[in-house]
Amino acid sequence: MVLGTQRFQFNRLLKAIDNLIEEGKLPSDVLVQSGYSEYKPRHYKHKPFFNQEEMNEHIGKSEFVLSHAGVGVITSALQMNKKVIVMPRRKDQGEHVDNHQLEIAKVFQDKGYISVAQNEDELSALISNLDQLDFKPYVKSNSQLLSSIKGYINSL
Repeated sequence: MVLGTQRFQFNRLLKAIDNLIEEGKLPSDVLVQSGYSEYKPRHYKHKPFFNQEEMNEHIGKSEFVLSHAGVGVITSALQMNKKVIVMPRRKDQGEHVDNHQLEIAKVFQDKGYISVAQNEDELSALISNLDQLDFKPYVKSNSQLLSSIKGYINSL
């Protein structure tokens, strides 16, 4: 699981993972890049940051990637043919300065590349049905998808 490098907490997602492990809905061999979050996981390993080589190695070994809606980690995981579930950071939860991650997640989801959970219940349902999730193969494109994302970010 990857939470990015922004100076904002994402305790909501860290707590959700603990709850899902405690309920037996997720195995305990979860490794998290936790960033600046204050929450201390009870049931899985975490580290604030990985360098790019470590991150690529962990993504390559993972069954699937659960992440915030960061373009870098999403595209890295997709290029390694990993299933990706995203929970976007939200402004109203103090997880970012705005809701641009909702827009990023929607762009990738509309393309059929990822699934998006807005809360713990949706996350639990997606993880429970991981084998049935059907994603389109990722086609790296510098055209429309990235242009849309870059355009949105530049408009902020």
